[in-house]
Amino acid sequence: MAKTVKNSKRKAQFPPACGCSSYLVHWENATKLSRPKVCSKSGCIKAVDVGAHVFNVSKGASNTLKIVPLCNTCNNPVNDGSFTLVTSAKTPSASKLTTC
Repeated sequence: MAKTVKNSKRKAQFPPACGCSSYLVHWENATKLSRPKVCSKSGCIKAVDVGAHVFNVSKGASNTLKIVPLCNTCNNPVNDGSFTLVTSAKTPSASKLTTC
Protein backbone atom coordinates (compact mmCIF):
# COMPACT_ATOMS: atom_id res chain seq x y z
CA MET A 1 0.00 0.00 0.00
CA ALA A 2 1.35 3.43 -0.95
CA LYS A 3 2.10 5.94 1.79
CA THR A 4 0.79 9.49 1.79
CA VAL A 5 3.28 12.03 3.13
CA LYS A 6 3.82 15.77 3.62
CA ASN A 7 7.09 17.68 3.50
CA SER A 8 8.49 18.78 6.84
CA LYS A 9 8.76 22.52 7.25
CA ARG A 10 11.50 22.23 9.89
CA LYS A 11 15.09 23.00 8.96
CA ALA A 12 17.09 19.79 9.02
CA GLN A 13 20.28 19.52 11.05
CA PHE A 14 23.17 19.10 8.63
CA PRO A 15 25.10 16.95 8.65
CA PRO A 16 22.89 14.41 10.43
CA ALA A 17 23.66 13.90 14.12
CA CYS A 18 24.27 10.19 13.48
CA GLY A 19 27.46 10.92 11.53
CA CYS A 20 26.14 10.06 8.06
CA SER A 21 27.43 12.50 5.43
CA SER A 22 23.89 13.28 4.19
CA TYR A 23 20.30 12.27 4.76
CA LEU A 24 20.40 10.28 1.53
CA VAL A 25 23.30 8.25 2.97
CA HIS A 26 21.29 7.99 6.21
CA TRP A 27 18.39 6.53 4.17
CA GLU A 28 20.75 4.05 2.46
CA ASN A 29 22.24 2.94 5.79
CA ALA A 30 18.82 2.56 7.41
CA THR A 31 17.24 0.60 4.55
CA LYS A 32 20.36 -1.31 3.42
CA LEU A 33 19.37 -0.35 -0.14
CA SER A 34 21.03 1.70 -2.86
CA ARG A 35 19.31 4.99 -3.56
CA PRO A 36 16.67 4.79 -6.27
CA LYS A 37 17.43 6.50 -9.57
CA VAL A 38 14.13 8.40 -9.66
CA CYS A 39 12.17 10.41 -7.11
CA SER A 40 9.94 8.43 -4.73
CA LYS A 41 6.91 10.68 -5.35
CA SER A 42 4.37 8.78 -7.40
CA GLY A 43 4.34 10.12 -10.96
CA CYS A 44 7.64 12.03 -10.71
CA ILE A 45 10.45 10.90 -13.03
CA LYS A 46 13.16 13.34 -11.96
CA ALA A 47 16.46 12.10 -10.52
CA VAL A 48 16.84 11.72 -6.75
CA ASP A 49 18.68 14.66 -5.21
CA VAL A 50 18.17 14.38 -1.45
CA GLY A 51 16.99 12.36 1.49
CA ALA A 52 13.91 14.43 2.33
CA HIS A 53 12.23 14.84 5.70
CA VAL A 54 8.54 13.93 5.52
CA PHE A 55 5.67 13.03 7.82
CA ASN A 56 3.57 9.98 6.97
CA VAL A 57 -0.03 11.21 7.00
CA SER A 58 -1.59 7.94 5.87
CA LYS A 59 -4.53 6.76 7.97
CA GLY A 60 -3.28 5.11 11.15
CA ALA A 61 0.35 6.18 10.67
CA SER A 62 2.41 7.62 13.49
CA ASN A 63 3.34 11.27 13.07
CA THR A 64 7.10 10.74 13.27
CA LEU A 65 9.67 12.30 10.98
CA LYS A 66 10.80 9.99 8.17
CA ILE A 67 13.39 10.11 5.38
CA VAL A 68 12.59 9.38 1.73
CA PRO A 69 14.58 9.94 -1.50
CA LEU A 70 13.10 12.85 -3.47
CA CYS A 71 14.11 15.28 -6.20
CA ASN A 72 14.66 18.93 -5.23
CA THR A 73 11.32 19.95 -6.74
CA CYS A 74 9.33 17.48 -4.63
CA ASN A 75 11.39 18.25 -1.51
CA ASN A 76 9.98 21.72 -1.10
CA PRO A 77 8.73 22.91 2.30
CA VAL A 78 6.33 25.36 0.63
CA ASN A 79 4.43 22.38 -0.79
CA ASP A 80 1.58 22.40 1.70
CA GLY A 81 -0.29 19.47 0.22
CA SER A 82 0.23 15.80 0.83
CA PHE A 83 1.41 13.45 -1.89
CA THR A 84 1.63 9.73 -2.50
CA LEU A 85 4.88 7.79 -2.67
CA VAL A 86 5.54 4.90 -5.03
CA THR A 87 4.52 1.65 -3.36
CA SER A 88 8.13 0.45 -3.12
CA ALA A 89 9.28 3.55 -1.19
CA LYS A 90 10.89 2.87 2.17
CA THR A 91 10.54 5.54 4.85
CA PRO A 92 12.92 4.89 7.75
CA SER A 93 12.96 7.11 10.80
CA ALA A 94 15.00 10.30 10.65
CA SER A 95 16.14 9.57 14.21
CA LYS A 96 19.66 8.28 14.75
CA LEU A 97 18.37 6.38 17.77
CA THR A 98 16.30 4.04 15.63
CA THR A 99 18.30 3.79 12.41
CA CYS A 100 22.07 4.28 12.81
